Amino acid sequence: MDGQDVFDREARAYDAWYDSPDGRVIFANELAAVRLLWRGEYRPALEVGVGSGRFAQALGIGHGIDPAVGALAMAARRGVGVVQARGEALPFSSGGHGGVLMVATVCFAESPEGVLAEAARVLRPAGCLILCAIPADSPWGELYSLRKSAGHPFYRFATFYTVAQLLVMVGDAGLVVDGHASTLVNPPSDPARPETAQPELVTGAGFVCLRARRR
Repeated sequence: MDGQDVFDREARAYDAWYDSPDGRVIFANELAAVRLLWRGEYRPALEVGVGSGRFAQALGIGHGIDPAVGALAMAARRGVGVVQARGEALPFSSGGHGGVLMVATVCFAESPEGVLAEAARVLRPAGCLILCAIPADSPWGELYSLRKSAGHPFYRFATFYTVAQLLVMVGDAGLVVDGHASTLVNPPSDPARPETAQPELVTGAGFVCLRARRR
């Protein structure tokens, strides 16, 4: 069984976490960080790795792709136009999108470099990529890495990267970072609580977003 199979079969269990007490708080914190960088004029908009569609629905993103059919069915019920595809081979013409969102996508990608190159390809010259991830060297990244080692049903397929590694990959895709946001400064050992998203890279933050444009 690979990651796609797990997200197909366990999509409801994965999505149900967002309705748990901790999940609601953490999702709200993460969404606030994305909203610091996402703009309504990024149209047409695409989420790569749309999953069950929580972020796309909240941000008004009209379309999303994901390899997992089970997750896509949930995104479609949330009003997102969905296509089954992998981020490494987006079924869209070059230069057609004003905005591309990726939330915890590169950590599950077989080729994060390929996914970022494809995102850059489909962006308009003035378009933006918003890339959000869990840094490997944050307390949250360290926790999820431990869960990966323990065989967690989802995280065992993930590879986490440091912010420095993400910046290199974004640059290699021909993109220039011009904005940042961070949240989940509160460590995972503490109870989840609402946080104010920071418009910068905060050392140790468990959720960071980079805004990047085509050169």
